[in-house]
Amino acid sequence: MDWQQTLATLAALPPDDKANWLRIGAGLAALVLLLLWLESRFFARSGRVGSWLAVRLSSAITAPLVVAALVLPARSVSGMEGLAVFYLALFTAAPLLWFGSHALAGRWVRPRLSAPESLALAVSGLLILAIPGTAFFAAQGPLLAASREIGMRREVPANNPPLAHSVQPVQAYEVAGVGRIYTQTLMGAPDTRLLRVEQRQGGQWPTDRSAAHPSYCTNGNDLHLMWSAGEAPPYLRLHWAQSNGAAAHAEFTPDMAAASSTAPAFSIGFRPDGVDPIAPIPRTRAYLVLHRPDAAPYTQMLGSPPEAGETRTSDCILPGYRIWTGSPGWQVHAMGLTFSQPSGQTLRSVITRP
Repeated sequence: MDWQQTLATLAALPPDDKANWLRIGAGLAALVLLLLWLESRFFARSGRVGSWLAVRLSSAITAPLVVAALVLPARSVSGMEGLAVFYLALFTAAPLLWFGSHALAGRWVRPRLSAPESLALAVSGLLILAIPGTAFFAAQGPLLAASREIGMRREVPANNPPLAHSVQPVQAYEVAGVGRIYTQTLMGAPDTRLLRVEQRQGGQWPTDRSAAHPSYCTNGNDLHLMWSAGEAPPYLRLHWAQSNGAAAHAEFTPDMAAASSTAPAFSIGFRPDGVDPIAPIPRTRAYLVLHRPDAAPYTQMLGSPPEAGETRTSDCILPGYRIWTGSPGWQVHAMGLTFSQPSGQTLRSVITRP
């Protein structure tokens, strides 16, 4: 869990749990301050508190540089080679940078510190930094558990800002081979611009913008949702630019209590050059079966990357959708829909052109 995810989880905790974490954080901060105070008292006896403070300030500058020297080269190399680069930096560049900077700082300050004193401050600085570092890694397990619990509650925060979108009712449909599915549309306001959409998974907000998102798709500023009864309704965070250019965001999840009680069959209108679904479909859920007299049937995965020469204006399959192929003559024969279940099973439905 990265730092941003950690802060988001802490912010979403119940008040009592949040207070406990704040008390733990305050205790750790007090321990660090106590150790720094004891260090300053040692140098106060010789009138060198200013020199000690200057070296400690150099520690604050050097620490992120050491982390960068460890992480950036390792991330630039993939696979096991990246781990080898990390360990190489851990035993070469990192100690040289850390201990060397303290030795130089101790020599430059006035009154100067001896080499043993500077190196002792480097060692004690590592011990002091180990306190919040160890606490951060020790907190990962409880915070991940809390994050999963928050994800299961599926409740928007009490201070959640109002959406700039017009929320349409949840519609239910029956799909052969899948069962009941649900769709919902959020219409964007004309004076706003949808920037991005994030979907919470297990209480966390994945940061990979290129990941597939079969539960929703966007068309301009409009957001279209689709999920099956076996899947949890999507929990989303919408980011948009307001009319004055200021950025805003809010969380959203469908209100299943207000879902439509009737569920007509999910229908698709077929044209030789495209389809007209009764409701928008995320591309990653759909594929087409194309026929041509002089060739074998061709399955076109609509969620695949664009082919050479193909342009897309939406990641939704909307009414009026027209197929794109590299050669003419292909006609739509059928359309398939897929819904992955939490159990790992994938439900499929193939709707064939009459």
